[in-house]
Amino acid sequence: MITLSEVIKKQDISLTELISVLLAAKFKIVIGTVLFAILSVAIALYLPNQYKSKSTLVINVESSGGLSSLAGSLGGLAGMAGINLGGGQDSINPLIARELVTSQAFIVNFINKHNMLVPLMAATEWENNSLVIDRDKYDVEKKQWVTGDESRKLKGPKQEDIVKRFKDVVKLSEDSKTKVLTLSVEFYSPILAQQWLTLLITEINETIRQYDIKESTKSIEYLKGLLTETDNSYFHETFYKLIEEKTKVLMLSKVRDDYVFKIIDPPNLPEKKSKPLRAIICAVGTFLGGFFMALWVLVRYFFNENRS
Repeated sequence: MITLSEVIKKQDISLTELISVLLAAKFKIVIGTVLFAILSVAIALYLPNQYKSKSTLVINVESSGGLSSLAGSLGGLAGMAGINLGGGQDSINPLIARELVTSQAFIVNFINKHNMLVPLMAATEWENNSLVIDRDKYDVEKKQWVTGDESRKLKGPKQEDIVKRFKDVVKLSEDSKTKVLTLSVEFYSPILAQQWLTLLITEINETIRQYDIKESTKSIEYLKGLLTETDNSYFHETFYKLIEEKTKVLMLSKVRDDYVFKIIDPPNLPEKKSKPLRAIICAVGTFLGGFFMALWVLVRYFFNENRS
């Protein structure tokens, strides 16, 4: 089979000849380009608008409770006592917060808790200040899913599809220099995008806050028990310091709302769409149409020349 590169190598091609071929087929190229342009416009108009709500966050280092200052001097003894100081909550909690955004268990629980499943998985666009639901997926009147896994007799989307869709909607990025975090939600509805982002930040803070309350309470009770089991004054002093620090963590956990993520710029209500970029879609589609039509004309010309 003769390839295009072999055909070109066998012929002495000049720039003038290429221009002549393209000019001779200019009407075909123009018509093809126009068709591609029309197709691009149709695709751009078909794609529904999406809106992105963003929030700028920083890590609230005050939630450390001062444990990092004791990690060096008391870390070994605390470990023997069953208390994990590590590097303090200021290094542990941010990592947990970042992982929660991609954690399957957290995502599914968050979606179910805030009744997000139907709009997240069945909405197709935002029209007249309301979501348009795909009735091939969800029956609004009967309030039940139409699609599902028939082999397992389960109605509704699969869990892995739900998690994948959530990760497409929610994005977390970090500035490597300033360590400032940007959490965003991009969805058909600007109102829901803002609401979901606000709920997500609150849920992350609350989840880690409740975890620290539980762990601190257990640690304090355990340390108090150790105090009654030893008469060593050094151990007593050390356990009292640990109890004091854990009590600080417990106190901050109960009174601070922005426990891990401190909001610098709250979630905005987007007024302008973020997607689709219709002008770019039309421009790229038109350019590709002209390029491929010109390429098609040249390929046909050189193959015909080679045959003759």
